[in-house]
Amino acid sequence: MKTISSPIVDPLMDISTNVRENDFFNVDDEGGAWSDAHANFLSSLSEAETSDLMKCSHRLNLKSRDHLFQAGDHSNDVYIVARGCIRLFQISSTGKETILWFSFSGEIFGMAELWRGNGRQIHAVANEATQVYSISRKNFTHFLGAHPEAAMKAIGILSARFRALGNVLVGLTSDNVEIRIVRLLIRLAAASSGTRCCAGSNEGELCVNVRLTHQDIANLIGASRQTVTTTLVQLRKQGAVRTVEHHIHIVRPDHLRRLLEQAAA
Repeated sequence: MKTISSPIVDPLMDISTNVRENDFFNVDDEGGAWSDAHANFLSSLSEAETSDLMKCSHRLNLKSRDHLFQAGDHSNDVYIVARGCIRLFQISSTGKETILWFSFSGEIFGMAELWRGNGRQIHAVANEATQVYSISRKNFTHFLGAHPEAAMKAIGILSARFRALGNVLVGLTSDNVEIRIVRLLIRLAAASSGTRCCAGSNEGELCVNVRLTHQDIANLIGASRQTVTTTLVQLRKQGAVRTVEHHIHIVRPDHLRRLLEQAAA
């Protein structure tokens, strides 16, 4: 169950210092769409903008697997991840889960249905112990009206997410499973690079700092779980990746980069 704290006046310290490493984003970022889509909205705000936003925010504390909202819920709030990770997904009529997005620290989400006032179309669940800021539609509208630069940043993030998801659809039809997995791992390592690895990483490694099952990866790239498992076993044998406490470390980023370059050639 989620718990609610009182209105926040000051943001959490790790948000203001959460600046991701650009080198990670430059590995495989089609037209900047991926890095722009995972932009840290909160850290991009000015001190005055952050102060005003925090004054109308409430912090929600979620345990791992807690639902923030479900499909069909009334959409009256926009959210920003303070710490942790939110999994956004849809469930088909047959019960199959399709993961659409992961939101990491500083990222804003929940805007898509906000303006129309319709029910939520997707589910949002804490992928781990997570804290989020919740801002009501009324307060967020007032904030954007008072801070047009922040409004443009929010619009830019939404636009980038449409481009990023479009690139994913293209990859589903043009890339083999190995390339889809490699691209996903590099992109998630980039997106989660602002969060500290729970187990620590060796020098030169990239940490995919989000807990993923093989079925999760299969759902993300449109493949079978068995094929994902077989491909990851091959990458481990090549010394390219290793598993650390239920998440993946990219041991040889250069090897994965070469695979992408060969696929693009």
